[in-house]
Amino acid sequence: MVKAAAKNICYNIMRKKAVCTEMMRTDLKKVLNLSDLTFLSIGSMIGSGLYVLTGTIVRNVAGPSTVLSYVLAAIASALSAVCYAEFAARIPVTGSAYQFTYISVGEIWAFIIGWNVALEHAVAVAAIARAWSGYMDGLFGHPIQQGLISCCSMPGGLVADYPDFLAVGLVAILTIIVALGVKLSSKVNIVFAALNLVVILFIFSTGMYLGRIENWTKVEGGFFPHGFSGTISGAATLIFSYVGYEVVASANEESINPKRDVPLALVISVTMVVIAYVSASASLTLMEPWYNVSAAAPFPSAYISHQWYWAQYVVSIGALAAMTAAMLAAMVVVPRYVYAMARDGLIMEFMAKVNEKNGVPVASTIVCGIFVMITTAIFSLHTLVEFISIGQLLACTFVSICVIKLRYGPNQISRYESFEDDAPTEQEKPSTGANANATEETNFGGKNNIIAERKAVYGDEDNESVVENVCGTVKTSVLASSFGRLFTWTLPYRPGRLPFLSLCFSILFATAASALCLFGYRESNEAWFIILLVVFVTLALASLFFIMTFKQDNTMRTFKVPLVPLIPYMSIVINIILMLKLQSLTWLRLAVWMAVGTCQRLYPEAKFSMQCLAIHRVFKSLLT
Repeated sequence: MVKAAAKNICYNIMRKKAVCTEMMRTDLKKVLNLSDLTFLSIGSMIGSGLYVLTGTIVRNVAGPSTVLSYVLAAIASALSAVCYAEFAARIPVTGSAYQFTYISVGEIWAFIIGWNVALEHAVAVAAIARAWSGYMDGLFGHPIQQGLISCCSMPGGLVADYPDFLAVGLVAILTIIVALGVKLSSKVNIVFAALNLVVILFIFSTGMYLGRIENWTKVEGGFFPHGFSGTISGAATLIFSYVGYEVVASANEESINPKRDVPLALVISVTMVVIAYVSASASLTLMEPWYNVSAAAPFPSAYISHQWYWAQYVVSIGALAAMTAAMLAAMVVVPRYVYAMARDGLIMEFMAKVNEKNGVPVASTIVCGIFVMITTAIFSLHTLVEFISIGQLLACTFVSICVIKLRYGPNQISRYESFEDDAPTEQEKPSTGANANATEETNFGGKNNIIAERKAVYGDEDNESVVENVCGTVKTSVLASSFGRLFTWTLPYRPGRLPFLSLCFSILFATAASALCLFGYRESNEAWFIILLVVFVTLALASLFFIMTFKQDNTMRTFKVPLVPLIPYMSIVINIILMLKLQSLTWLRLAVWMAVGTCQRLYPEAKFSMQCLAIHRVFKSLLT
């Protein structure tokens, strides 16, 4: 009984979401155009990090080569962005990485992604609201902070020293804006994002005027004061500055033309943001030597050093505008993740209700807004920042895995897209006559024999498994080659199974190699270290190259990631390395939050997944 129940649970929680016409229907309003999506992405990317984090990287990590760090971080982040673009164009449904994972891998992994990304963006709003409040209060000498500490101080430590009512009020205003409609949210975001870009243009123009090339060439340490390793370390930190594609993928259900606009918005926004980051960091490092840059307030201090005291207020306007746009973009993401999970029955169903007038998931927006306000009031900025990072990295990793999995196997997305197409004409159908067979026999050296073997293995009832160009099977050219018999053992396996298993093994070995380098580098001169590293890297690459012997799904007509599996695989490895570098407390917090999510997921009064309603009954049978 217990064994059967456990088996039933495992089967149901790994079930995938069906792609059908019903899933593509929406109660949300399709009102976002290309400019809306582009500025949402820009507003999400260029937050407070430019005005705060840049100084820390320049002063302590990379020096003037921070300019290159931003470029390298953009390249690494773009690997994930193109994976998001492919899915967002193919599946114009809100929920982003959650939806992609649900359709491709299974429910339990989708819930993990959705639950963590929703939390991370909610906490990000709280953290930025605290930073915004502190920045604004600091312009006037911190009167609000001093007053609140004197009248209603808190213990400090994990919680804040005082309840930040200014930050809470800001979150409340943003919640109201988001609840009134995504088009209004977009218009407000465009204002603040554009204002931020104008300030960055001001920084670049004045920086070029005040800058001296000697601050790159003749200062102590030169352009690379901490070596190229410092540049790489800076890029690893700055990669989070480009995580703005989540908001575009989450809003694609409200896009007027998602198949075209989502990929374009991501390309345009990433390009504009990298130009902005490089321009601002170049201006900063040219204005004064890297060792004089202030880690806390880099741009104001740089202008003060040139006695341009008024310019610090211009920069402050840009910083406040950037933080406001970033908060607003994140507030768009959180309720849509919650709405998507509630619509699928993974969390309380009432949060899937949509306002008929403006097409906004108002219930989830209000609940998320209240949660963010409470979090903002209670926790300190340092505590909030510690929560941010792992959820988005997990999401990017799974999206990249899903791209490879769907590209190398029959999948319901391609079947749904084919179903929407008109039936092919007689001229478009492949010829099966004797002449065609003779030609194929001549050109490919026995390809029809291989097709016959596949028919013998799979049977004629599943036409998709026996056609010669089915994705997820070994390429006919490989089987027909001189070493093709080495791959005949793959014939009994269902299409797509072996590429996915090979991908899992490759990721496992790549993770082992990365962990060995990160945590065992002190033993790098030992023979066992070198042997293990060679073994792990060889097995990872061998598994990856094995995937390349299989045929891809080339039926996609929307945007698709180039150079698969290399680009998504590189994204996976980079994300894994970044996750391994996170502190142990971050992983502990992930475990705690996942425990909370699991309890909510299995709570008897919750509505369970429309895909696996049997889980609740099985758990009840185990407890009785």
